[in-house]
Amino acid sequence: MTATGMRRLVASAALVFATLAPIAAPVASASTGSSVAVTHSASLPPGVTYDASVHPLAKPSASRQAKVNAVLKVAQSKLGTPYVWGHNEDRGQYGFDCSNFTSYVYHHALGYKMSTASRTQAKSVGWTVPVSQMQPGDLLIFNNGSHVGIYAGNGRMIQEGGGLGKVGYLPVTPNSYWGKHITAVKRMF
Repeated sequence: MTATGMRRLVASAALVFATLAPIAAPVASASTGSSVAVTHSASLPPGVTYDASVHPLAKPSASRQAKVNAVLKVAQSKLGTPYVWGHNEDRGQYGFDCSNFTSYVYHHALGYKMSTASRTQAKSVGWTVPVSQMQPGDLLIFNNGSHVGIYAGNGRMIQEGGGLGKVGYLPVTPNSYWGKHITAVKRMF
């Protein structure tokens, strides 16, 4: 084999590995409610690519706590930003809708590029974990993707809209409105 042929073979193998590596990541089963510990370290969640053009607050190799801190810092920096359907500040527009907000937060906090559609986030983004294992930084799905938010800890989420008309905190405790409407929890790191 020539040197050029060898370089092409190595490049092809690297492309196949990069494409299949996220598929091989472990997944916790929400349907069985198993208590399998899910660790994803530096691997990207399903439905996400890494955007090297941004300078996220936390790199893929950062600790879980550094990633939580980054997600909450970016989300909190947008407190009070008004709800505007279809808007995303990454596109130079002022305001967000719920799924554009979550996409923006993960993009600037962690460098993640993901869908800005809430139903696609519900179906295709993140590793599904049982509601009982919800942790700060998790993507929360409501009514099968009609609404999304980010778990902030202490029984609260930070989200856009959701009756507030702006970015703010709402309870997701079991007896709260939003707590009764959680349909999935997605682990994002």
